[in-house]
Amino acid sequence: MNVFAAGLDYFIKGGPVMYPLLLCSIAAIAISVERYLFFKKADSGHGFTKSFCRDIENDDWLSAKDLADQTQGEIAKLATIVMDRHGKFERLEGFISARAERALDKFENHLNYLNVIVTLAPVLGLLGTVTGMIGSFNNFNQRLDNPLAVTAGIGEALITTVFGLCISIVAILMYAYFERRLKGISMDLEEMSNTLLEAIAKNLDTVREGRISHD
Repeated sequence: MNVFAAGLDYFIKGGPVMYPLLLCSIAAIAISVERYLFFKKADSGHGFTKSFCRDIENDDWLSAKDLADQTQGEIAKLATIVMDRHGKFERLEGFISARAERALDKFENHLNYLNVIVTLAPVLGLLGTVTGMIGSFNNFNQRLDNPLAVTAGIGEALITTVFGLCISIVAILMYAYFERRLKGISMDLEEMSNTLLEAIAKNLDTVREGRISHD
């Protein structure tokens, strides 16, 4: 209870800028939790990509199809769709590219807001610093009658700066984490797509050569 009371006291001393800073912190936490849950559900994992590509390269299409059907996530879903329509190779490359881009868009959703908070929070802290110092200078003539009026402005300036920097640091760490995972997912998507396209093209070439030899 004392910790809550102390936090509330600091919040009040921080002045009006603390309210937008509070909104930034709530937004950063909400976006981070929502994105973490989405990534956990929608990321098929590097292990799936590795096993799937190995099965395709070994020409074990049945095992690859079973693995894709039994695995959650956007990459596994795309692999299943591609394998179901592998006969139309002429349109397949554009189809995979479009679906992969759409899948990546789902992972990138809301991350731009987190990036905005990274920049906005310290700027709001700086705004609180400026308004706090202005308040201190305005009360400078009253320093003999009311010395706390001057220190209150300085306290507001320091508190908003600290809160703004803390929010920005946390947002930077979360943004970097999601960016790293997004890069890994993008690489897995590219590896799966290239492996499938090469295998399908190879099988089609084999079929065509067999028909020519038979004729």
